[in-house]
Amino acid sequence: MIMASRFTRFLGSIRLAVPLLVAIATILIWATVYESNVGSATVQREIYKSAWFGALVFLLAVNLGVSTLSRYPWRGPRKIGFALTHWGLILLIAGAAAVIHLSSEGMLLLRTDGGPNNQIRVEGEQLQVAAPGQATRAADVVIRPDGSVSPQHFAGLFLQGYSDQAVTTVGFQPGGNVDNLAIQLTMGSDRMGQTLRRWLAMAPGDYRQLDIGPAHLELVQAEDEAELARLLDLTDAKAPNLLRVVAAPDQRLFYGAHGAQGTTVGEWRPGEVIAPGWADIQISLSDRIDRARVQRRVVPLTAGAAAPGESFPALQVSRQDGSTLWLPWGEPVSWQGQDGLQVAAFGPKLLQLPFYVTLDDFIVARNEGSESVAMWTSQITLWDPHTDTAVQRSVWMNHPTWFRGWKLAQASWNPGDLNQSTLQLKREPWWVTALTWSGSLLVVLGIGVMFYGPAIAKRLRRRQPSPQPPAPASDDTQPDSIPETVHP
Repeated sequence: MIMASRFTRFLGSIRLAVPLLVAIATILIWATVYESNVGSATVQREIYKSAWFGALVFLLAVNLGVSTLSRYPWRGPRKIGFALTHWGLILLIAGAAAVIHLSSEGMLLLRTDGGPNNQIRVEGEQLQVAAPGQATRAADVVIRPDGSVSPQHFAGLFLQGYSDQAVTTVGFQPGGNVDNLAIQLTMGSDRMGQTLRRWLAMAPGDYRQLDIGPAHLELVQAEDEAELARLLDLTDAKAPNLLRVVAAPDQRLFYGAHGAQGTTVGEWRPGEVIAPGWADIQISLSDRIDRARVQRRVVPLTAGAAAPGESFPALQVSRQDGSTLWLPWGEPVSWQGQDGLQVAAFGPKLLQLPFYVTLDDFIVARNEGSESVAMWTSQITLWDPHTDTAVQRSVWMNHPTWFRGWKLAQASWNPGDLNQSTLQLKREPWWVTALTWSGSLLVVLGIGVMFYGPAIAKRLRRRQPSPQPPAPASDDTQPDSIPETVHP
């Protein structure tokens, strides 16, 4: 019994409260710094939603509750204020825990020409895998700062790693079904100590020309001898350094090179090296494929390497046969498996809303006499398919709207595209909001009672009239006056 009493007193003592507060404050400061490096989703998962952090916060709530109950009965302004403040803090802790574990929040991208949308982008990444005869399976992908991922195995795929910078490289292989000329050029410079290999191809169209610094390279097809002569005439070339490779009607290749040292023209065979007159640069025709097929590969960039084009995140996976491939962000990848065609996609985590949102119009109001923006407003239509009801609302900065338990607020807009608007959607149960507001109100009320209650009570006591002392009781047997003594 004595041990239980001591343990109870310790649970409500300041000796437990101070270390708990110091530990929680230190964790919150560290989590803020950690979040700037790994993102909100990782911090939520590894800290705020973890069992150990929840245990610390729960222990703090127990400390507050035991400390409050140990002072019962709460008599006097200071004890009443103390109790109100502590109960308010307990409600705030409960509300914060409910927000972390029960609320949902995400971004909704809308366009006036895009139709209704009911999928919001939430924090985190997701891997989806579709196989013949099976429903599409999805799993949340946890990406750690060192590039490792979890889960390590999902839907027959082994997750190997992650890169936040990857690029798509295009190569060409023989075996195409149609005529598609592709040539590989190797450019070298002894002075710069650098060698580059690049492809030119008739298809895709983006590979018909290429710019490398001030040099412009292109591949064209001549329909007849007259057009061949015209294409090889570089007298009026606009580019200071130009290399034009022309495919003749008889399948031979010719080149025309223009630079500061003049123009050179000739037939070009595989393996031959030409000097286009650009410093000491030499270019060789490394490979030629007449029926080329496109081969795309996703390649991660090494740390510090400059991206040759637009980079994107990618997830590395390996299949059961041991082959490895990279899944680019937001782009499905398919392959032929043992049971048929399989598809995997790595991309953002999406949450489906119970209603649809349509952007009817996006209005930007500007200050009179200037181009500065005064306000922007999203006019939206909210449609609930379950009840077949639709309502029209307007959302602008600091003026959200609510629908079916969701809060819709204006998040951002694109000054270069006024047909686009981004809304922030947040959902939390009504009782969670009630907990938070009630806790805040009790804390403010309790602090006010503790600090101002004694003075107010003292002032009220002064205003009460002082009690009058009771009058002395009269003796009816005693005469009003003493009779005068008569002497004989």
